[in-house]
Amino acid sequence: MKNIITLLAAVLLFAGCKLDPKPLDGGAASQQVSSALVNAEQIDIVPVSINGAKPPQEAFAFSMKILKKYTTDNIVVHPTISLTLDPAQINDFIYDYAQSDRLERLKPEEAAAFREATEKLPKDEATIVMIYTPVLHHNRSSSSRLMRGLAFYYRPDWQPFNVVVYNQSKINNAPVISKTQAWKIVLTHELGHRLGVPARRSHNSHNHCTSRECVMYAAPDWQAVASVAFNGMPYDFCDLCKEELEGAKRL
Repeated sequence: MKNIITLLAAVLLFAGCKLDPKPLDGGAASQQVSSALVNAEQIDIVPVSINGAKPPQEAFAFSMKILKKYTTDNIVVHPTISLTLDPAQINDFIYDYAQSDRLERLKPEEAAAFREATEKLPKDEATIVMIYTPVLHHNRSSSSRLMRGLAFYYRPDWQPFNVVVYNQSKINNAPVISKTQAWKIVLTHELGHRLGVPARRSHNSHNHCTSRECVMYAAPDWQAVASVAFNGMPYDFCDLCKEELEGAKRL
């Protein structure tokens, strides 16, 4: 009984996840695995901590292990960029992350440090900015629902890059399972969105996997609970998503 409750809680984590762009009408969607990430010689991880938010080190290390498994061993984690923001400004800062005026919301010294750190980054599609925040809404409105995670891709002229955002308060307060367990699932889940799985329409529903043993699964139901009871927590990708990632590797 305990395992069933634990699995249900884990699956519920995904209900607060949003992927941009929105899925195709009808639910079934198809997308491409990110060749830039899967075949990268080096992936640069840029942690950004807003108001002190951060994941447990064990969970972060686990997500990097999963990322290496399907991409490259050469993952460079850059020093964390620490920012201080008025809570009312956080949503706008995140949704305007690639805009030139985003720095106006920061303290002058932090804006200067932020600019210096980001200008040194490789300007390619193998950069992943991981933003940890104390609050994250579905859109700019503070009255919209809270989310656990958000994944999107920016293609400005000056630097294309991937962004994944994690809401510390929502993840830490996940029911039944531990904070570290919750972070392992959500960290990997959002990275999976940037990797581009699930890719095929056959197992893609609203850009989440229909395989209940997959970390990319989204909708809680009794079959998902049963899957956790038999297969354990969904910390990794299912066989179908793994096949897509492996198939995108250059020979």
